Amino acid sequence: MRADVDQTPDGRRRGPSRWAEELAPLLLLLLLAGVIAAREPTFLTFENLRNVVTRSVPLGLTAVGQTVVIVCGQIDLSVGSVEALAAVCAAMLLQAGCALWLAVVAAVVLGGLCGWVNGLVTTKARIPSFVVTLAMMGLARGVALVITGGLTVSGADSLKEWVVTRNLLGFPLPVYATVGLAAAVSLLLGRTTIGRHIYATGANPTAAQLSGVRVDRKIIFAFVLSGALVGAAGVIECGRIASAPPTMGALLELDAIAVAVIGGASLLGGQGTVRGTLVGVAIMAVLRNGCNLLNIPNEWEKVVIAPLIVLAVLYDRAVKGRRWRGSR
Repeated sequence: MRADVDQTPDGRRRGPSRWAEELAPLLLLLLLAGVIAAREPTFLTFENLRNVVTRSVPLGLTAVGQTVVIVCGQIDLSVGSVEALAAVCAAMLLQAGCALWLAVVAAVVLGGLCGWVNGLVTTKARIPSFVVTLAMMGLARGVALVITGGLTVSGADSLKEWVVTRNLLGFPLPVYATVGLAAAVSLLLGRTTIGRHIYATGANPTAAQLSGVRVDRKIIFAFVLSGALVGAAGVIECGRIASAPPTMGALLELDAIAVAVIGGASLLGGQGTVRGTLVGVAIMAVLRNGCNLLNIPNEWEKVVIAPLIVLAVLYDRAVKGRRWRGSR
């Protein structure tokens, strides 16, 4: 499929329009941080910023995977439940005396397997990914509840040592792992043939298929990558609290979709970047931290985030109005 001369490989327009798309979330982040810092000076302390970054790691990993799925023109509603299942798997293996590395690998593989099932059913059965991943949401959560009896699995102290205790330059090791994985996925999307095919699949699957792109394989790949990253997020969250409640990850899917959209990903597919999503993660993390510092009830977070999602979609529609009209 021949790319539009007015667009970059990541689906964004060239020139001023592209800068407007990329700068809008960043300006929102700076504005939000400035307002909070003016009201509460402790916001800018190293200790607080480290806490903000550390707590946003699981969401960051999940959102990076969700971005790939959205770029591919799909959606994954199962990430919260898969995170819980992966965390429970890792904790139970550790409790049984398995090596740490084996528990981590098992959780990541389990997440990738759930993603593979999502992608396979979506492509082969021709069922919308919304429905498929909604079913996986219930299945993964149900399995996590059944194998734990609804009880929290403890005994992940060895994992906590790596996730929380060990630091490098003041930040826990998972922060660096997340940065590395995000950079790798960003390069995959922006610098490789697979990435270009994923954008082409999301932008116009029929044209991509006619151009020789194996659309089904790209969709399955996107779901597997998302599932594996969610499995890693489950391991990190399990290590952070040294346990794995089967209710972990509730509403994580909504947060992941929200930060991807706020960061510039289009729900129509074919557009989105990892760096934009990470800015969206930062916006949500700063917003939540600001609410805590200013003693604002947690319920108000959703009151603020919901309009941000709508505004982000409206902004995307304004920039790509013709494509939105064509989707009706």
